[in-house]
Amino acid sequence: TLGARKIIVVNVGPVGCIPYERDLNPTAGTSCASRPNQLAQLFNTELRNLIKELTTSLKGSIFMYADVYRIVDDMIQNYRAYGFDSGSFACCYIAGSFGGLIPCGPSSKVCLDRSKYVFWDPFHPSDAANVIIAKRLLDGDSNDVFPINIRQLANV
Repeated sequence: TLGARKIIVVNVGPVGCIPYERDLNPTAGTSCASRPNQLAQLFNTELRNLIKELTTSLKGSIFMYADVYRIVDDMIQNYRAYGFDSGSFACCYIAGSFGGLIPCGPSSKVCLDRSKYVFWDPFHPSDAANVIIAKRLLDGDSNDVFPINIRQLANV
């Protein structure tokens, strides 16, 4: 057999924007921490180059590059357009300006409506954010997933 022929590779999201990193880097103010995002973008550039190389060298295979960095960054920057009340604060939190200093646990406070937050806890997107990510990968344009989206891939 030829093994896997349709492969989706997801890049690294804007880690400098997670509540944990925002609380660890207070000099960023209300902005995302720049250094973690710079490193993620550097990695993502090399990853995209690798995907292009693999597509060329492994004939008969389809490699897709899913730009989760772009999708999550868009949700954070335009959170109200997506129906969120917060693009920076964790729904499940204990301490920190962004709720990112201590992981979510039994003694945590939880927001009243978790569907209104981009982030569930100091590290992870909320279920509502994950649904948006999934929909954009499934049906998005070539800015979200390249060269084709997942629905198109299923029909190849």
